[in-house]
Amino acid sequence: MDAIMDAQEYMQKKQSILYRAKTIRPGESFDCGGFVFFRSGERMGAAIPTGDTLLKIHNVHPGRSYSLDGDDALPRVAGNWLALTIDTSETDISDPVCEEEFASRILNFVRTDNGAREEIIADPWSWAEKVIAMSGDKISDVRPYPAIAELFIAGRLCDAGLMTDVENQYRGPDAAIHDFELPEFSLECKAHLHGDPDAKKAELVISSENQLSQTGQKPLYLVYCPMEASGDLTLESCVAALGSVRTKIMPKIAQCGFVEGDFSWVRPYHLVSEPLVFEINETFPRITPAQFPDGRFPSGITKLVYSVSLKNLPSCPLSVFIEAIRNGEPPVFAV
Repeated sequence: MDAIMDAQEYMQKKQSILYRAKTIRPGESFDCGGFVFFRSGERMGAAIPTGDTLLKIHNVHPGRSYSLDGDDALPRVAGNWLALTIDTSETDISDPVCEEEFASRILNFVRTDNGAREEIIADPWSWAEKVIAMSGDKISDVRPYPAIAELFIAGRLCDAGLMTDVENQYRGPDAAIHDFELPEFSLECKAHLHGDPDAKKAELVISSENQLSQTGQKPLYLVYCPMEASGDLTLESCVAALGSVRTKIMPKIAQCGFVEGDFSWVRPYHLVSEPLVFEINETFPRITPAQFPDGRFPSGITKLVYSVSLKNLPSCPLSVFIEAIRNGEPPVFAV
């Protein structure tokens, strides 16, 4: 580790960063000894080398207008880098307050004398979270657990040989009525996050009047995934587990607003217990057109959202359900 820089050296390095910020032109880059200062279009900032590792981090925001990205294509500089940049179209770097904050944040990102460099490269997401906590900014609360639940179920269906065409049979991200449309049955996936103050235990929100409607004559099932916000299930791990169909899954995940490398990509969850499967039949609590006069939803009703309690409803563990379907047997549901 380098010797800890004193106050005078710290100020000199900040002034050097400010000089570069005020004079650099788009497409330029400068080797500053241990880091590169560069500008690419509207984005300007610094990059630290990561050796042979290209970090899969993208568009993480440790502060307004800032972005933390893994990069192997800095202007005129080869290698793998972790870059912290600011959008100059949104920030007036000539403003004294802005320039002071910018120079301090960049210097604390690139310095090597305090042991932070290794920590940043090892886990840039955690570093960004610490910066956010200190600066008063907030992480966008995009919780990926419903998509993680769908991908987990997709993996189980693929492993069992029940889903052979992920692109066409995994329909959740495509705004289809059901999350999975397989030749033998339809399957709707619902995730419940324990500890969510807005959710009640074993109570599901049905988000449209058609979500619990059958597709043709095929049986319809609902799989319930109770989850908690910790563990080893992430978008990253679930996509990796799908192996060869990864290229078909990634565009679907992008449709849901999740980008590889952002905070949501590595946000961890786990299943509290094995998912349970429920049969959607005449005894399952749901709203259907048959419950209204003339067998139609009331005129002028454009969307129907309601909650369903799963308490005391017959269910079947996911593993037992999958094994029965594989064997061509009807699944057995019990309270």
